[in-house]
Amino acid sequence: MPSSDADPVRRWPAFLALLAGVLALALALVVGRVVWFDSYWLFRDSPPWLEATGGSNRLLDRQTRRAKVLQALTRRYAVALVGSSTVYHGLDPRDVAPSLRGRVFNVGISALRAEELPVVASVVASRGGVERVVLGLDYYMFSRRDAPAGQLSPALLTAAGRWNTRLGSLVSRYALADSTLRRVSGSEDPGGWTRDGFRITPPLPPALTRQNDATRRRTTAPYRPETLAYLEAALAAFQGRDVSIYLAPVSEAQRTIMGELGLLADFAAWQGDIARVAAAHGARFQNLVDLGAPYPFDPQTGSTDVWLDNLHYTPVLGRQIMERVGLRRPGETG
Repeated sequence: MPSSDADPVRRWPAFLALLAGVLALALALVVGRVVWFDSYWLFRDSPPWLEATGGSNRLLDRQTRRAKVLQALTRRYAVALVGSSTVYHGLDPRDVAPSLRGRVFNVGISALRAEELPVVASVVASRGGVERVVLGLDYYMFSRRDAPAGQLSPALLTAAGRWNTRLGSLVSRYALADSTLRRVSGSEDPGGWTRDGFRITPPLPPALTRQNDATRRRTTAPYRPETLAYLEAALAAFQGRDVSIYLAPVSEAQRTIMGELGLLADFAAWQGDIARVAAAHGARFQNLVDLGAPYPFDPQTGSTDVWLDNLHYTPVLGRQIMERVGLRRPGETG
């Protein structure tokens, strides 16, 4: 071969090696930035945005499904608190018995529907160290018609799907784009998050509780018994673990709405059906819908110490729930 033809051939390996090195460096810079900033709170105890925002994070508020799934896939925990926003507003892992502190993660997800329960169960069950699950259910999960934006992907039911999700948290367009203070700051929601998945929320003013009451009047719907199949699938995924189910406390204001809409019979049927499914799967069951009855709530006057709004209770009730499901002793402080 003439030397003039051989020189370009010899240069190809060097060019490819240089290109591979450049790509590897670029990838390392992307991963380094994502891990350092840690916008979804996956890799570090104290990411840099935490001090700047005091725990407020617009991404965790608006991308709760993505954040909680990624956190549930990367945290180390022995006890999982699973449910909707009633769980992440009401159950503070710092309130558990001293022997359990640091071993509990709150996997509550905003507006979680029954259809998504098997996906959450698969994510939690994939974590080998999880010994116990506390599943907090509310009527809304089994009656809601509209699917939220960004509903949990069925791909998470598989090991490959979960692996791809974890990989995406390191190397993806969204992971890099979200790694700026501008993306996490500026949340319209008061309060902020703790690393164990609980959301600290200050009392809401009357304007917000009235708005929430109006929303419940539009969205409270008849019970859908067909959604029980998703609960059964979730319980099957949790097989071999210690599972407790409780029905979330319901405020006086929300009961009033159910009565006005003619849904109290649906509400009673739902309670009985959940109890039956729990018994069939060997899960401990606590019906706590009346736990908040001693604490009146009027959405016209704002939050109380016990109720944030019609649906969401505070850790005052959350600690009582934890006592009933065995996560703390009655009267235990802290």
